[in-house]
Amino acid sequence: MLTPDMRAVIKAAHLCFVATVTPEGLPNLSPKGTIRVWDDAHLFFLDIASPGTRVNLAHSPWMELNVVEQLSRRGYRFFGRADVHLEDSDFYRDGMRRVFGDGEPTFPVAAVVRLAIERAAPLLSPAYWRATDENEIRESWRVRRVGLEREFEAHLSVVGAVRVDA
Repeated sequence: MLTPDMRAVIKAAHLCFVATVTPEGLPNLSPKGTIRVWDDAHLFFLDIASPGTRVNLAHSPWMELNVVEQLSRRGYRFFGRADVHLEDSDFYRDGMRRVFGDGEPTFPVAAVVRLAIERAAPLLSPAYWRATDENEIRESWRVRRVGLEREFEAHLSVVGAVRVDA
């Protein structure tokens, strides 16, 4: 089910957004920075700080995961049932090996969450309607990113950088 292009976008993006539904029926969207391909029909990510996502999946196992390669302004949405695997499972240990190899984890991981892909669809920016091709879009966003980064740096110089004190 996963195409080579889907795999390449997931690897390049490294960040996805996961949508679940709270027990109260409200939408919840959460970024995940450890998205990986498990096999041709499954994706997974590490739960580093997602107690809400785990609660939501315990209530309703349905999840949509969106991943977009930023410069190309395109990606995929994946939908299906998710399952949560805690530390005492073989699946958890296998997921940890896939991310960290034989090394020690560099941060605590509460669970490994796997999505069984039931449906996948492309995400494509409307920029494709007016651009010659993907290369043109990538170049225009490279240039635009410089300006956006400069603006945000100016903002940080006024308000200061976010800091988390332990």
